[in-house]
Amino acid sequence: EGGVALTEELTRRGWVASIGHTMADIPTLDLAKAAGARHMTHFFNAMTGLHHRDVGVVGWGLSNEDVTFDIIADGIHVRPEVLRIACQHKTPEKVTLISDSVSPAGLGDGDFEIWGEKVSVVGGRTKNERGSIAGSVITMLDAVRTMRSIGFSASEVSLMASRNPAKLLGIEGNYGTIDIGKRADLVVLDEQGNVVFSMVGGNFDGNGPLS
Repeated sequence: EGGVALTEELTRRGWVASIGHTMADIPTLDLAKAAGARHMTHFFNAMTGLHHRDVGVVGWGLSNEDVTFDIIADGIHVRPEVLRIACQHKTPEKVTLISDSVSPAGLGDGDFEIWGEKVSVVGGRTKNERGSIAGSVITMLDAVRTMRSIGFSASEVSLMASRNPAKLLGIEGNYGTIDIGKRADLVVLDEQGNVVFSMVGGNFDGNGPLS
């Protein structure tokens, strides 16, 4: 209750209001969109799915051309086949990759204490004490590799991992693409998806050859 009014006020103040983790019906989603919420977060997760007799939140997002979404590209929250279908339909121009990483990211398998409960990581999959997925343990580099492995080109993945999030946040004037006058934050990958070198604010990290 009050979510649409809140969306309108957040939008008025310059915040990015995002639709996610919801079972809202189509009229409510339409009202939220009219109030300024034109992005969806954690697409597919904790929202009603697409059914052939029920559009659901997912179907609403896919069928609205001016709605964008971000998606957890770990192959666990959303199966790779479904990742490919959704992102192809929405087009890489309108998709942002996210990791949804939690604090054990990069620490391997084991049991960890997060938010006052035990979270287990086994084979790169998180699980809380109730048996539910509890975030991911991937990096954005892992997300990029996942999208490349399911058939998206380097330029398409660059849009989803860099340009689109900058555009969503309204900072594309300085970030997100390689253009004269923009901040030189660069990550260069080889054909295998390995980091060749990185640059932050125009400063080369010195960890690899510049070629």
